[in-house]
Amino acid sequence: MGAFNHNVKKELANALDDKNETMFVIDGKLISLEVHDTVSMNEEFDNLAQEIEAYPELKESLQRYLDNPDMERYTAKELKELRDEQRKWSEFFGLFHEGV
Repeated sequence: MGAFNHNVKKELANALDDKNETMFVIDGKLISLEVHDTVSMNEEFDNLAQEIEAYPELKESLQRYLDNPDMERYTAKELKELRDEQRKWSEFFGLFHEGV
């Protein structure tokens, strides 16, 4: 096996310094495993509920969403495209209006 590149050396040093990470080689491939503390699902749910309660506008918006199951739903990409299209049209009509 050849010499390790800079990134591999850096990862090895990190693994040696951190007890929550280990590295090993399988079939000539360097494998790195890291363990991180995770928040339990109950804690996440409680935090989310508190956050919703802290923002009345968010709570009202979510309630409207729940009250109207037939409401159209958009992905973030779709919303961005719609917003860009509306901006283009408003710029076009603004230029058209100025030219008249």
